[in-house]
Amino acid sequence: MGTLYRAIWASDDPAAVELADDAFTRWAERAAERDHRPLTPAGPRTRTSKQDRYTLRRDVHRDPTDTKITAIVRAVFIANRRDGIRWTTTLRTWSGGTAEHEGARAWVWVDVDASTHHPNEPIVPRPPIFVGELLTATKATRRGVPLRAAPTRFHGRDGAEELADLVTLADRDVPVVVLADLGEDVGVDDGRVLDAVVRRTVRDVAGLAPVTVIDPDGGSALAEALGEPTPIGPGGLRVYLPGFDPAGESDDACLDLRAERFWTKPGLAGRLVAGLVAPLSTGRRPPDSYDRARAHLDAQAPAEVGATLEKATARIADLEQDLAAERSLSEGVMEEYGDLEHEVASLRDQLRSLSGELARLRGERADAGLEDLDVAPVHARDCSDAAALARKHLGPYLTFPTTAGVDLELLDRQSAGAAWGEQAWRALRALAWYSRARSRDGIEADFFQWCWNSGHPMAWPASPRKLAMRESKSVMDRWPDTRTFDVDGEPRIVESHIKISSAGLAPRIYFTWVERTRSVHVVYFGRHLRNTMT
Repeated sequence: MGTLYRAIWASDDPAAVELADDAFTRWAERAAERDHRPLTPAGPRTRTSKQDRYTLRRDVHRDPTDTKITAIVRAVFIANRRDGIRWTTTLRTWSGGTAEHEGARAWVWVDVDASTHHPNEPIVPRPPIFVGELLTATKATRRGVPLRAAPTRFHGRDGAEELADLVTLADRDVPVVVLADLGEDVGVDDGRVLDAVVRRTVRDVAGLAPVTVIDPDGGSALAEALGEPTPIGPGGLRVYLPGFDPAGESDDACLDLRAERFWTKPGLAGRLVAGLVAPLSTGRRPPDSYDRARAHLDAQAPAEVGATLEKATARIADLEQDLAAERSLSEGVMEEYGDLEHEVASLRDQLRSLSGELARLRGERADAGLEDLDVAPVHARDCSDAAALARKHLGPYLTFPTTAGVDLELLDRQSAGAAWGEQAWRALRALAWYSRARSRDGIEADFFQWCWNSGHPMAWPASPRKLAMRESKSVMDRWPDTRTFDVDGEPRIVESHIKISSAGLAPRIYFTWVERTRSVHVVYFGRHLRNTMT
């Protein structure tokens, strides 16, 4: 998968190299010890654990008499996890006269790379814990933007002007995250939620972007100073990307997240912001002083460098062959793309005509007294859209609390996200039609029997590959808690589930009939729950 996270910052602390080296080493040692696989020496610069589950390599050069580079440490920690993911965390930190020429006493550079045998398995970029420790111990900046392990709070018009100056820095290449405070008259619960949102967002973007909090008065003044039409909503956040220009017409450099999107899940805000800013960070270039610093380390192991160069040369040859093949393929694709453009234009004309006809028919059906279920949309964009449509159109017959949708944004980001959304929307409508048949028409069959016998056009395929009314005994013996949900205010084991897919995250919809409400309750919609295969 490659690099997921990159943080590079300058420090005015001459001891930053030693602090970073110590923090990184302690972090690596603790990670190995928690797995009961302590690191032991395997060479002059390498320590490893049993079965090479964890490996720590440190290359160090220190020369107080060197006027160019006084010290440099390059440390690499490799963790081969049991879930099949290989994490590689690399620390590079150096100091000396060359760094001072760039306006810093020392530089710190942290990369996190990941690779897996299961490319469909999502990997969330997250800063290593030691990054927060370093940002607390030393003053860190990136092109004039301070990076801290705590939020910076701004108040009133003066604070808004100070924050506006930060957002509009011409040389800024790191995003700035701004959260809107709720003000003084706020309930205890809402205050705790906001504190959790701030705390987790700071943790998830440590080293990548500063997190700021502005009060309501300052939020209005900030919008006015930046020429924005509206201030940030209470409890919401706005991400100002590098290149933000108040006078520009493009909205691409500014992202809004409304509070209602993550208010019930405070940790989601940080994950959403990290998912946006972490990929941007991987393209950052280190300062020029690193080339001189790296030369000291490479000189210590010329044989290893030669072997690395040989492998890289062979890799380049392979990539050049692949590139030639891809170019040939792309030429054919571009020709096909031109043909498809004409077809798309024709289909859009048809779509406009059909949309008008659909609006007219819906109006006639509404006049006839039909329910939302009868005129529900045919398609859903993705899983989140399917859940929203279900709450909007299927409510009388389908109880679907917001808490039942788990990590739907994660499903949406997968390559099959759109197809899963279509299938999920079809499944949810099938459940609603079944619920209406049972509550209004007196049908007593379970969902599988109704799908098998009713002949209803909206019935879900009654196949073990698509629908299961029971879990296997082995699953229920080992993981009964994962199938226990809050149903109508009380815990209940729910085994009936619809299988949206068997690939990737293999989404599932768990449901049950509740006699008191005379409706089907959806209790879980998300990725495949743990079983004997996962």
